Amino acid sequence: MAKGKEMHEIDQYYVIGNPVKHSLSPKIHMKFAQQTSQQINYEALEVPIDQFIQTMDKLKQDEVSGLSVTVPFKEKMCDYVDSLDEYAKIAGAVSNVVIDTNNKWQGINLDGIGLVNDIQNNHHISFQNKDILILGAGGATRGILAPILEHKPSSVCIANRTISKAQIVVQDFKPFGVLKSMNINHILGQYDIVINATSMSINRQLPNISLENFKQNAFGYDLMYAPSGTVFTQWCQTNKINSSDGKGMLLELSKEAFLKWREVNVCTDNIL
Repeated sequence: MAKGKEMHEIDQYYVIGNPVKHSLSPKIHMKFAQQTSQQINYEALEVPIDQFIQTMDKLKQDEVSGLSVTVPFKEKMCDYVDSLDEYAKIAGAVSNVVIDTNNKWQGINLDGIGLVNDIQNNHHISFQNKDILILGAGGATRGILAPILEHKPSSVCIANRTISKAQIVVQDFKPFGVLKSMNINHILGQYDIVINATSMSINRQLPNISLENFKQNAFGYDLMYAPSGTVFTQWCQTNKINSSDGKGMLLELSKEAFLKWREVNVCTDNIL
């Protein structure tokens, strides 16, 4: 039970985005609630792009209990909330909102923790001393960078169509590790882990990537997910590259969010 709630009240949570109807978050969190006997309701809420502020004001008035935030509102939420945790500050992007008993909203970012936990704990691949390529330089990339760099990779390359955007990310995260930027249309080098952090999978498009950019035994990862895998993971599969889409990342960050919201631990075994 959330702090300040009466025993009979059911706390309301949403995942907000556009599009968002495909999200697995409601199923995951309701499984968590069932497992831990928590009285909650969790739904997907598609927010019109031009009505973000109005919708958030309405949710605040309704005293929603917490939010998950997905594309394209991760960066907008930074400016709306009352405070940010360190990961959200560094990233300039919010993955979840924790709401206290005074209806104050704190934006947090669990994307990187979810990604790292999935790759290291579930796929048994370490980031340490690895060369990593991240495709894209938006809020998704900024959200995962700090936790990745904490695990001491050899290098991280940010590849983006607009090179200046990648250069800004490199500059912002320079204190945390070795980074470089590159044009996504001219990727050089070979990498141990290749992460697709673009939103191209939503439109079933493949980033400009070549088999030559993957080291032997490399691992491909897409932050997006789809029932049969994304275009990126399907391409990896065709080329015999070990890969995963972002379902495990979503599950791991949802576990962390549920702990912050409900103050209970959940077991993620067999949920997906």
